[in-house]
Amino acid sequence: MKPKPNAQRSAGSSAKNNFKSQKQKPNFKRKHGDNKQKKADKPNKPEIRKMIRQQKAAAAQAERERVKAEKEARIKQYKKQRLEKTKIISKRTQRGQPLMKDRMQLLLKQIEEMKRR
Repeated sequence: MKPKPNAQRSAGSSAKNNFKSQKQKPNFKRKHGDNKQKKADKPNKPEIRKMIRQQKAAAAQAERERVKAEKEARIKQYKKQRLEKTKIISKRTQRGQPLMKDRMQLLLKQIEEMKRR
């Protein structure tokens, strides 16, 4: 009896293989790895919003830096003018009297600037 079950098993297993090969349908579905790879390439809506928000923030930061640099340049120029004016006005003679020559030149310069505007 032992040889009979071995023969049935071998015949049965080949019959199962034939049955599977006849009934097997073609697999048209994409594999999961390809689908994930495609999704990874394309950003989703929250990521798009985040990117747009970051771009706007970067633009606003650049604008703030530009305005700050302009303001600092104006302040620096103003301080330079004040220093020159202070030097001119603070000049004195040997006896401690203010020099009118320099003060008159300063007034003349101010009048010329007013005419240009």
